[in-house]
Amino acid sequence: MTVKSFLSTGVLAALTVVPPLGDLHAEARPQVQLSGVALDVDDDNRFFMRTGGTVRDTISYEGLLPGQDYTLVGQLHHLGDGQDVGAPVYVSFVAESADGVAQLELPVPANRTSFNIDYAVHVTLLKGRVGPDEAADAAELAQIVDNSSPERVIQVHAIQRVKVSASDAADGDQRLDGQGGTIRARIAHENLVPGYSYTLWGELMKPSGQSTGIYASIAEYVPEQMNDAVTLDFVVPAGFEGVQLVPSIGLYHKKRVQFDQRGTVVPLADAPNPVMIASDPDLERADKTIAIGVLFEEQPES
Repeated sequence: MTVKSFLSTGVLAALTVVPPLGDLHAEARPQVQLSGVALDVDDDNRFFMRTGGTVRDTISYEGLLPGQDYTLVGQLHHLGDGQDVGAPVYVSFVAESADGVAQLELPVPANRTSFNIDYAVHVTLLKGRVGPDEAADAAELAQIVDNSSPERVIQVHAIQRVKVSASDAADGDQRLDGQGGTIRARIAHENLVPGYSYTLWGELMKPSGQSTGIYASIAEYVPEQMNDAVTLDFVVPAGFEGVQLVPSIGLYHKKRVQFDQRGTVVPLADAPNPVMIASDPDLERADKTIAIGVLFEEQPES
C-alpha cells in the first residue's frame, strides 16, 4: 500500500512489516509496531474549541533499527464524511534505539458547523528521510488507522452555549425579601462534553452593569450529558432593598482558571486562550432579573 492509498482509506491495517522475498531465510527481525495518543497541544485533552488548534500525536514505536532514518506521516481523517482533511504532515527522525517515542503536530481546522466534528489521526511510518515528493516510492513499515479509540480520535466542538434564568430560592418567584435571601440561577447548557471538567463562575450585577461584589461558583462541574442544567446560588445580604439584581455567569475550562482571594475567577498564568467557553451576560432579560424588596420606583413618595 502506498502513502497515497493509505491517506485515502479508512480500513484498519495491521501494524506489521512483511519482509521482502529475499529476506525470508534471513534472521528473523522484530516486527515494527506503532501506538499513539493524539491530544490538544494547549491542555492535553482530546477536545478542541470550535476555533480548532493543533493536535500533538505522540507515537511509540517498537522494532526499529537504531541509527536509521525514518519518517512519520500524519493525516487528519474526517469521520463524518470519510474524507482526509488538510495536507499530510511529514516528520523525519533518527531512531536512537529499537523502541522509542517520536512526535508530530497537525493543524486542526475550525468548526463552522452546528455539530461536533470527529477526526481520527492516521499515521504511516516510512523507511528513510522522506518528503512529499518521495513518499509514493518509499517503503511503508507500519500504520495506525484507528477510527474509534479515544486515543486516536479528537473532537472539535460546535458552538457551546449557556442560558441563565433566576428565581428566589425560597419560593421560586422573581422577588427576594427586602432583608436579603438567596437567588438561585439555573444555567441551561448546550453541547458540552460529558465527563469533561468545567468551572462555572458568576456575579450579581445591577441592570446598569454595576457589580455588587456578590459572587458564586462551581469549581468543578462535570456534565453527564451534552444538554442539561445546573444551579448556582447567590447569597444576598441585607442592604440591597429597592434594587434589581441580575446574575451574569460564565463557563470556563477548569484547567485554565483559578479563584483569587476575593472569589473572582482569573486565568492561570500559562493558560492558553480562550479560557471562557460561553457566557450569558444579558442584564435586561426579565427571567434573569430579581427585585429585592420593594423597588425604589414602586415605593410611595414621602
